[in-house]
Amino acid sequence: MPGRALTEQVARVAEKCIARLVSAGLMGPVPVYRLLGGNEDNKITNRPDETAILVGTQDILLSRALNRGYARKPFRWPIDFALLNNDCLWVLDEVQLLGDGLATSTQLTTFRERFGGFGPAESCWISATLHAGWLATVDFDGDVPVIEPDADDLTNETVKKRVYTEKRIEQAPVACRLPGGVAEFVAAEHRAGTLSLVIANTVRRAVEIRRELEKKTGADVRLLHSRFRAADRKEHVDAVLSDVPEAGRIVVSTQVIEAGIDLDASLMVSDIAPYVSMVQRFGRVNRKGERAGCRIYWVDRPLTAKRKAWAGQIELKDKEREEVCAPYGVREVDESAGLLGGLTSASPAALPKLVPTPAPWTHVLRRADLLDLFDTSTDLGGNEIDISRFVRSDPDRNVYVLWRDWQGDVPPENMPEVDEGELCPAPIGDFDKIAAKVAWCWNSATGKWVRPDPVYPGLTLLMHVKEGKYTKDYGWSPDSKIAVTPLIQSETEMEANNADPNSFRKYRQSLAEHTEQVCAEMRTLVGKLAAVGIEPYRAALESAARNHDWGKAHPVMQETLHGNAGPYAELLAKSAESRRHSRPYFRHELASALAMLAAGEGDLAAYVAAAHHGRVRVSMRSMAGERDAGRICVRGVREGDELLECSLGGGVARAALVLTLAPVVLGNGSWTERVLRLRDELGPFRLAYLEMLLRAADEEASAKGDQ
Repeated sequence: MPGRALTEQVARVAEKCIARLVSAGLMGPVPVYRLLGGNEDNKITNRPDETAILVGTQDILLSRALNRGYARKPFRWPIDFALLNNDCLWVLDEVQLLGDGLATSTQLTTFRERFGGFGPAESCWISATLHAGWLATVDFDGDVPVIEPDADDLTNETVKKRVYTEKRIEQAPVACRLPGGVAEFVAAEHRAGTLSLVIANTVRRAVEIRRELEKKTGADVRLLHSRFRAADRKEHVDAVLSDVPEAGRIVVSTQVIEAGIDLDASLMVSDIAPYVSMVQRFGRVNRKGERAGCRIYWVDRPLTAKRKAWAGQIELKDKEREEVCAPYGVREVDESAGLLGGLTSASPAALPKLVPTPAPWTHVLRRADLLDLFDTSTDLGGNEIDISRFVRSDPDRNVYVLWRDWQGDVPPENMPEVDEGELCPAPIGDFDKIAAKVAWCWNSATGKWVRPDPVYPGLTLLMHVKEGKYTKDYGWSPDSKIAVTPLIQSETEMEANNADPNSFRKYRQSLAEHTEQVCAEMRTLVGKLAAVGIEPYRAALESAARNHDWGKAHPVMQETLHGNAGPYAELLAKSAESRRHSRPYFRHELASALAMLAAGEGDLAAYVAAAHHGRVRVSMRSMAGERDAGRICVRGVREGDELLECSLGGGVARAALVLTLAPVVLGNGSWTERVLRLRDELGPFRLAYLEMLLRAADEEASAKGDQ
């Protein structure tokens, strides 16, 4: 869905369609996932062998397809990268609203074909106002089959009723340039028992119109825009979609109404927007063509109360025009005004045909960009690559804000994880000058809350409830000083780079038992995915599954799991008590990969084992501040460390082994050189899919290990 869209109703419709098909015996159940970021979204719920429908905006889904998921734990980025680029169908709605995301979608389509993947990976673009030329990017020729109504379709009575539906259109009175004027006009024109729709181009203007309307009408007045916390937004959408009361309902909305919300209004007052957007808005009036007297009014110069003085000006300066037309371009709005001025009906049959316009994108994802994004390593400060130019092009790119209450000057490290219901998309521009004073972000490299520097799109920001800037009724409100009510929070703590939550469960399990369970899960997965072409990699996957936790035979890991320095009657893979490692940044999967290389296992198996927690992938390097008396130390593993003798289940015994960090050294034969060769041989999508399979098998085994 476009960045400003709401996904809830699309997900609901999908669930209803599936329920009807299941009840008719035509298919089995299929889960529908709403991708919103946060704790629940970060849990692995969608297995690679499971059919599912994922619904989300371009911000959430395209960023995940680029291995940099917004509002998502960095350690889970490779899972999404694998699932969203292999064995999938992309359906992109309202392409004229996607901006740079449209070019990214076509480039990814080409790269999936060129690099190859497991199973089909196809794309479908949907719009009532599509120019086929928009799909043509530097690597994608835009030559796709087009499906549209033909002459036979137009003879259908239901189709004819909708194509020739009554929708009278005219310019709104000049007073509607201001929020108070819109409220006055809509209150007078609204009819009891009907739905009226007011569409504003900015959140600020929508909020001002809603406040004015509440003083002037007895109808149920609702506000919809994309800048609500997910939990609050769901309540507002539920209310908007409920039965219209006797006095009627007036919905004040932003562009979110153009996609993802199925409303059928009798009256619409809309700020002027590019013609393709206006056509989408017209579709929210008399959708089925079953009512008479439906009207549309468009506002030629939408202003906020702050710009009241401009309402009566005959001419505006260039800068003033840009502000009035925002978030759209002046030229697009002027062209739209020229077309709308000659219309008396907004029925599909009466609308002028679209003339070719420039593609709605500027930045284009290239092959080198995608290959760079395969590596999810941060810099030494924990900062990530900014992908915002490939996700969306409008100036109001988002960060994701949550509010918590805590004592002291700095948020505690053991604060609960982010819940998706808490997150509110907010324009990054609102944080340009204040972020370092009011906001915090989680640095997964250090496991601490720090002041954000820099602030980049997709970043999750924490604010204290006393900072305000949000109300449940109006959403993101940068001028609000009222303390924000925090929402219910997760019981799980924030996860740092050296965290190992799957090793600390509510049960205790030996290394041999857990390894055997993971091997069984891997065999099951490979069997179920035979149709997508996994079989040639079975041996490497089984080797990775057998050896993935060999590094847990490291004395540091066993000391953590047992709570003492040994000796140990058995080596553990799981402990019922959570403890911190004696060495900062210790990663057992790094030790596993080094041991596998020393034992002569293949590079692919070693990589899959190293990458199965998302922390060690292309690069092996020391963390900031990691020191050990002159010895090389990488992620808590030191040159000359010895793994204990152990059993890996299935009759596989491993003797004690001394580790070497030689593969860490850059150059021919180094870890990075091996991984980049694998990436280029298999392609980034296949390699990510293989590492994801071990993650899925491991997490499935861990989830039911106590059984």
